[in-house]
Parts: sequence; C-alpha cells; structure tokens
Amino acid sequence: MSSAALRRRLARSASATVLAIACISPAIAQEQAAPEQAAQDEAEADIGGATPQDIIVTGFRNAIQTAQAEKREATGAVDVIKAEDIAKFPDNNLAESLQRIPGVAISREGGEGRSISVRGLGPEYTRVRINGMEAVATTGGSDAGGGVNRGRGFDFNVFASELFNSLTVRKTASASVEEGSLGATVDLQAARPLDYKDNFVVAGSARAGYNDLSKKWDPRLAGLVSWQNEEGTFGVLASGAYSTRSIKEEGHSTVRWSPAGANGGFNAASTLPGYTAAQLNTLPAADGSNWDSLVYHPRIPRYETWTNDITRLGLTGAVQWQPSDRTEIVVEGLYSKSKTKRQENYIEALSFSRTGASGKAQSIIRTGEVNDQNELVYGVFDDVDMRIESRHDEFSTTFYQVNTVLKQEVTDTFHLNGYLGYSKSKFDSPVQTTVVLDRLNSDGFSWDYREHDRSPVINWGFDPNNPANWSFINGTSDVRIRQNEVTNDYLSAKLAGEWELTDGFKLSVGGEYRRFRYDTFESRRFVAETSSGTLTPAQVAALTSPFKGVTGDPAYGGYVIPNLQGFVDELGIYCNCVTTINGRSVDFRVNDRDVAGTNPNPTAASNTGNIKEIDKAIWFQIDFEQEIGGIMVRGDAGMRYVKTGQTSFGYGLASGVATPITVKRSYENWLPSMNLVAEITPEFLLRFGAAQVITRPGLGALSPGGNLTLQAANQVFNQGNPYLNPTEAFNLDFAAEWYFAPGSLLGVSLFQKDIGSLSGTQISTLVPFNQLGFPLNLATDQGLPVDVPVTVRRTINGDGGKLRGMEINYQQQLSFLPGFLSNMGVLANYTYVKADLKYPGPGGVGTVTGPLTNLSKHTANGTLYYEDSLLSLRGSVSYRSGYVEAFGGGARDQNTEEGVNSAINVDASIGINVTDAITLTIEGNNLTNERKDQYIDEDDRVVLNHTFGRQFYFGVRFKY
Repeated sequence: MSSAALRRRLARSASATVLAIACISPAIAQEQAAPEQAAQDEAEADIGGATPQDIIVTGFRNAIQTAQAEKREATGAVDVIKAEDIAKFPDNNLAESLQRIPGVAISREGGEGRSISVRGLGPEYTRVRINGMEAVATTGGSDAGGGVNRGRGFDFNVFASELFNSLTVRKTASASVEEGSLGATVDLQAARPLDYKDNFVVAGSARAGYNDLSKKWDPRLAGLVSWQNEEGTFGVLASGAYSTRSIKEEGHSTVRWSPAGANGGFNAASTLPGYTAAQLNTLPAADGSNWDSLVYHPRIPRYETWTNDITRLGLTGAVQWQPSDRTEIVVEGLYSKSKTKRQENYIEALSFSRTGASGKAQSIIRTGEVNDQNELVYGVFDDVDMRIESRHDEFSTTFYQVNTVLKQEVTDTFHLNGYLGYSKSKFDSPVQTTVVLDRLNSDGFSWDYREHDRSPVINWGFDPNNPANWSFINGTSDVRIRQNEVTNDYLSAKLAGEWELTDGFKLSVGGEYRRFRYDTFESRRFVAETSSGTLTPAQVAALTSPFKGVTGDPAYGGYVIPNLQGFVDELGIYCNCVTTINGRSVDFRVNDRDVAGTNPNPTAASNTGNIKEIDKAIWFQIDFEQEIGGIMVRGDAGMRYVKTGQTSFGYGLASGVATPITVKRSYENWLPSMNLVAEITPEFLLRFGAAQVITRPGLGALSPGGNLTLQAANQVFNQGNPYLNPTEAFNLDFAAEWYFAPGSLLGVSLFQKDIGSLSGTQISTLVPFNQLGFPLNLATDQGLPVDVPVTVRRTINGDGGKLRGMEINYQQQLSFLPGFLSNMGVLANYTYVKADLKYPGPGGVGTVTGPLTNLSKHTANGTLYYEDSLLSLRGSVSYRSGYVEAFGGGARDQNTEEGVNSAINVDASIGINVTDAITLTIEGNNLTNERKDQYIDEDDRVVLNHTFGRQFYFGVRFKY
C-alpha cells in the first residue's frame, strides 16, 4: 500500500473516531456537574502522585487504574485489561479486547478476532492460560482463514468476552510461570465470588446486534449471580453468556497467482500483444531464476458470498472458601459451546489452474494486457471451464475446564500453593459437503483488473442464473463429503512452596506435571470426489436454486447453486453406500476411524493421527525487594528445568497403502530467567528482564502423516515432521515507566529476542504425484496424469535470527482540562518490531532473508474516552501493518511471499446511566467497514479481498 493511501486511511479512521464521540456527546454534558464527580476530581487533585490503589473512582476509569496498579506492582513486563462487571468488555470476543494492549495484534475470521500475535510472534508462540491453567481451544474456518486449527494456537472466537473480568499479558518470563511461550503468556481469569465487595451481586446485560451487510438482528445475553457470607469467607458464583450472530462475508479471490507456463500453459492459438506463445508459456525454473520475467495470472478468478450462523453458550462457576486466615480453597469451572453453520458459494473460472489436456491447455487468450509487474490484468478468453461451488459446513467446539486451587500458610514464613486442573476442547465437524456445477469450454469470458486491482470487473459471457447453462458430469463435477474432528485435552498438577527467608527475600520451589493429548481425524470418500455420476439437464434444473450473490459482472447479481438437500434426498449422497445414478454405479462410502484396516482410505489416513506430550518440570525462584543506595529494587531470578516427552502417531503411505507409524522422542531444557524493577522515584520505574525461553512445535506439524488435497485445480500435500525441535530464544527486555498522575502512564519498552532455531519454517517443492505413495487412481479418476506435479509443503527446523522492537504506551486522564472536558481521557500505544530471518530459497534451493511470518512491523491503538456520572463514551482505533504468512521457499506457485495487507479498525461505544444500577448501551464495531485483504508475491497480487459489514449493538446493562 502506498504511503499516501495509508495516510488517507489513518486520517479517515481518526476522523471517524472523533466523530463517533463528538456526535454522541449531548449538550447536557457541558452542564453536568454531579457532586460526586466534583468531589472525586478534587480528591484526585489533592493526592497528586499517590499510588493508584489509593484513588477511589468507578467505571472505566477505575478499570484503568486497577489495571495500572497491577502493572506497576508486577516484577515482570505485564499489561492488564480489567472489566469491573460482567459485559463491560465492548468487543465481540476476547481477541478484540486484547488488541488494545501494546504489542498485541489480531487476525480476523468472519469479521471477528480469531487469534493473536504478541510482539511480532504469531499464535503458535503465545500460550494461553484459563483460570491459571494452560489450554487450547480449536475451531474451524474458511480455507483462506486457516481452516481447522490443528496447532497450539488458541482460537479466541470460541469464548464470549462476558465470561471473563481480567485479561493479563505477561511479556517476560519467570521461573514460576510455565514455559512454552516466545511471545507472551496470556491469562484469562473468570470472576470469583470474593472479588466483590457486596455480599450479594446480580448483574447482567441484554443486547440486540445488527450487521449492515447481513441485515440481520441477533440477541446477546449475559448474567452473573454472586453470593458470599457476612464474614466474606465463603462464596458461590455463577455466570452465563448466550449469543447468536449472523455474519455475511463477500468479495473477490484468486486462490493465488501462477505463471502462464504452469499447469501445461495456455493453448498455442493464444494471442497476447507483445508476446509469442512460446514466451507466454515459458516454464518457471525450479530455482526461481526466471520468475521475474514470467507472466502471472489469477489461478481461479472468482467472486464469493459466505454466511456464518453462530450460536455461543458459555457458563462459569466458582466456589471460594477461606476457612481460616491461613487457608483458601477455590473450585471453579468453565463450559463453552460454539456451534456454526457455514455456507460458502462461489462463481469461478477454473481452467487457469487445471492441469492436463482438458484444463488450461484448452483455454485460448484472444487478447489481453500485461502491466509493469508482468501481471495479466486484462484478458478475453475462449474455451474456459466455469464452475459454481457450493460448500456447507456444520461444526461445533465444546470446551470445558475444572480446576482446584489450594493456598495454605503453614507458618508465618512458609506457604504452600497447589493446583490441579483438567481441560478438554473438542472440535467436531460432522458435515463438510461441497457440490459443484460445471460449464465446460465456455467462450467470451474476460477479467479486468486495470481499474480495480482488488475487485475486478468480470464478464462471464453467459447468464449464470439459467440452470440450462450448467451441467453435472461424472469425472469432472465434485461431490466432496468430509468430516473432521480435533480433540485436545490437558491434565495439569502443580505444587509450590514459598519461604520468607528474611525481610525482603522469598524463596519458591515447585514442581509440575502436565499431560497433553491431541487427536485429529478426517473422513473422506473412498473414491475420487469427481466420481459422482452424470445428471440430465432436467435433473440439474430440479436440483438447483436461485442465489443472490456478488459476481463481479455488472449484468448479473446472482447465479444458481446446487440444492444440497435435494442432492441428499434425491441422489442419496449421504447413504454411505454404493448407489446408482442414471445407470452408473457411484460409490458414496466414507471411511470411519479404521482408516488403515478393513476399509482403508489412504487420503483420509494422511490427516489422521494423535500426539501425546508429557512435560515434567521443577523450578526455583528468589523474589527480593531491597533498598539500594536510596532506590527500591525488587524482582525475581530463578531456573526452570523441563523434560518433554512426545509420542507422535500417524500414517505413512507406500504403494497406496496406509501404514501406522509411531515416533517417540524426548528433550530437555534449562531455562534461566530474571526480572528487575528499580523504583527511581515512587512514580518512575526502570525494568529489566532476561530469560531463555522455548516454544514447542505446532501439533499438526508433528504428525508423521500429512494432508492431501488432489483436485483438478488444486494439488497440495502438507507433510508432517515428528522430528521438529522446539523454537529456542534468549529474550532481553528494558522498560521505563512514569506514572505521572492518577490513572496516567508514559512507558517505553525495548526488547530483543535472539531466536536460535525456528521450528515453524515451511518449504514448498513440486513432486510428481506418483512419487508420494498414494493410489494412482486418485489422479486418473479425475483426468489427471499420474505424474501431475503436487505442491508438497513441509515444516523444517529452520535458521533463527534476531527480533528487535520497541513499545510506547501513553495513558492519561485529562483532568487538567476545563469544564466537562476534564472527564476525558486517552489511551494510546505504538509497537515497532523488526526481524529478518533466513528461509529456504525458491524450490528449497539456497537461502533468502526475510521477515518473520505473522510479524507486523507496526501496530498501534488509540482510545479516546469520556466519563461522568451520566455518560460513558469511547472511540477506538486499531492499526496493524501488513505481514507475511509464507516467505521464500515456503511461498506457493512460484511467488516470493504470501501475506495479509494492513488493516485499520474503528470501534465506538456509548453508555447512559439511567440509574445507579441501569445503563443503556450502544456499541459499534468496524465502523469504517474495513476489508480483509490477502496478497501474494512482493508485487502485492490480490488473493482475497472481503468485506464483513459494520456491527452494532443496542442494549441495557444492570447491576444490583
């Protein structure tokens, strides 16, 4: 993106934020002078630089000051977000709340935050704990959004933000905190009954959500009940959240760009001004030496419309007991259920990615235009294969966790802390069905990217609304029937003792046992998915329905799509049997878990397996606080030893037979760490942190098997590697923090991560299909040659490098301003990160240097708020610069990189306090209707450009 375009977007977003607050500030705010607010302001002026915990305020200001107090008192680098009551997080989910923290950036799926990156390190390098216990929550998504999560990354869109009242991001390591993170440890904490001052609390919210793209209203409800006895020693709490959401997503995609000479090249009769047929169809060199001179085109130019209907239910419960001043026992649990029905509809031109005589080699370029980046931005074509692709998914994620916490003061100087917990996340997708319609060798097709490089004008050359223009042909048209399951479970036990050695010195020693199990299963048809029978034109007409969706063609606002229920009822595609369609025998059988036994299915076997990991750790840590030369110095220093045992199970393939493979291995790590805080003055702090850290390899990458996609237009095999080593790094952190006024902070942090090895490095190579060990009929049944080149993607132990960055954090309550303006405040932060690492070069040949994957060089957040006894107003802007998802030899289709372009999101909220107990609320997310924009190659060729619409919530919140 050009700097001028970026400045325009920043200005537009800043204007939207200011306007969002300005237009909702009524004139009465200027006259508002509530006695309690005036008293509060006077008290704040009197105490000046007093510590935050001495200030008595309420609402959003109180949440900010409480969070600052925790940050200030911590020995490590910590950032906190507090929500004093249920439903106070104004975001769709926790990822969107976390993006307000310096250094945190999010990735979105369906318009919602799904995963986070911290200080440039992606979700695989960030560990999440719920109520003190490590957990993994997995869900599904579009192929472009990462599909099913088979890694260690945490999917935050599983949980409603209302279930938690505290989010903590720990950016430096301590020996007492479990290992496993290079980026940060994120703690999600649900409320406990003794957190509240009142003996009995009832709180809740009811909101109605509206999206201006889907044009649908959705409910969102939350409630909490908490009770404690008069002594405040025993309490019980329960909370719940329920919501539905209808999301619509639409736009253009290309499924990457590839050279004109790939996939057999264009028909020799093609005419492109300035190029001979031989020049146009030049084969790409395996080592990338001629890629800059090749002509590139979209592989599958298409427009799509997706819908997601999501239902979420979350429940928490806690019992907290303090039978004496020396004992505390907590038993708490969490349950979450997320259910999604997802529909994806595409209209696309398929020939340009098809291999073989009936694919791209048939298509003729009649005329076209190539730009300065060697991109075929305009073209008119004959003999093009068209397709309607309709995919229906139904999936759910069920998560539950139970844990017990014991704190016991054995003596005045010796304390014991115990923890026992279990969590389980199960992703279940019993339905993932795709049915297509085809139109072969169509003439008059064209695309034009010249004026709109992210959303081209397309002329399909026929009426896509007429069923007579479509066909369903055996050997060409797909019926894909798939099922997926991913299950993760954790068992965690921890015991630690603390000794107060002398005044200002504490020694802690602990041991931990963690068992983690990961299981993944996939079901597919036994035969090629194009072995689906041939339908008559009358049957096609009867089994299709009109659909209103984007097409890119000004002449048409929709097309027909297959009626899935009709295919189920009339053709029996779910019968799990061999049936007959128009006299042809068709096999719709799918495998069960016995993928290598009586009814083997090598394709499904390649994506079925499990991992068992056992971590045993011991650690010691010294916490200290001493005055040295008139300066209070505090901190912690310690050592953690951990032994990791891994057992990986999957299926290898040889001569079309799936063979079970088990790989066992173990490794050990010694992880020293230290954090120092020097209180130069009570308001000015200096911090230093140093630690050796690790992140274990991604789970899906550890499988001895892999994942095969073999279609006429897409041939990819993702191969596992059970011998991946953990990513290791040595981290250094420096920070200065100035708490210059109540609720105010100016902080600067510098950090470096010296990454010695990188287990997440991907490499892509082209391998003939007949060398992979799969049954050859999987290719021939689809009209593909047995030696069709397949993109084999595998993860290797890559080289490391240095990651360096800085954070600036500014927070201030603007109480010095005159009149009602003194009720305003600002939160702003900026993070800069740079990391250049070595990657395998094109085709795995040589090495190239490039940025760390998922690393955004620039992230920034700003919030302007106003709060008095009547009104609470907030406007927020979040910016994330572009980042790469694959680089060098890991990029596909003879391109240099794959990534996501920058994004700016603007949100705002209004709260009106009708009484002390009731607040009316209005919230808006994505107010500028920011698009998701994925690209390929350093020339920024569009891969996906989608819009999600603006989301609004109107509701009421109460607390008694």
